[in-house]
Amino acid sequence: MVQNTPPAALPRYRQLADALRQAIEQGELPDNQPLPSERELAERYDMSRDTVRKAVRFLEERGVVYSDHGRGTFVAPALVRRMSRFIDGFSQDTLQRGGRPGQRVLSVELCAATLGIAHLLQLEAGHLLNRVRRVRLTDGLPVGLHDAYFPLARGMRLERAEVEQAQSLYKLLTAKVGFAPVEAVENLFAGTADAEEARLLEVDEGSPLLVCERITLSERREPIEYCLMKYVPSYRYSARISQSSGLV
Repeated sequence: MVQNTPPAALPRYRQLADALRQAIEQGELPDNQPLPSERELAERYDMSRDTVRKAVRFLEERGVVYSDHGRGTFVAPALVRRMSRFIDGFSQDTLQRGGRPGQRVLSVELCAATLGIAHLLQLEAGHLLNRVRRVRLTDGLPVGLHDAYFPLARGMRLERAEVEQAQSLYKLLTAKVGFAPVEAVENLFAGTADAEEARLLEVDEGSPLLVCERITLSERREPIEYCLMKYVPSYRYSARISQSSGLV
């Protein structure tokens, strides 16, 4: 198994979880095959068995692996993994769909939080935020608009040049400020393209759009991003839905 160590800013269990997920997506661990034992993973990655257990539980919660009582933990089929929602950002999601991700940066700036965004990020109105607006591309074609707000530490700011050069904004933030998202809350609803959105997405004004509001949370469940995403109808949103333990 290839060991690609993710950024050290992530907790160790996240580093291991990301390494295992990458090995799975690269086919090193085939569908429905058992994961190596806790002991083997602990020795291979020089981590405690408790850290290994936490990493595997993290992957199981996200549909990457599944447990069969008495038999062990196995790699989930690709279809299930594709229909699970991850906080990977657009680039990783597009790659997993078989597309070529891209971006066109519209603006990178500091702005004061409006009352609504401040409430969502649990900040005071007027708090200084880093704002990044981009057109998201798949195979060179515009498919979405992302308008993201990050409450970074005082004096810390994103520069347009580094955002334009980054393959992934989340990876840039992880390397720069230790950005470590673990959970997100999303609201989906329908919208229509105004004149500017239609021009940027190369659709007719009034065309239907899939709108997604996302609040991304840290390990302490503190809001670390608000993002408003708008997609053209050809974009496909997939989710895995599990039965609640309270249903029979």
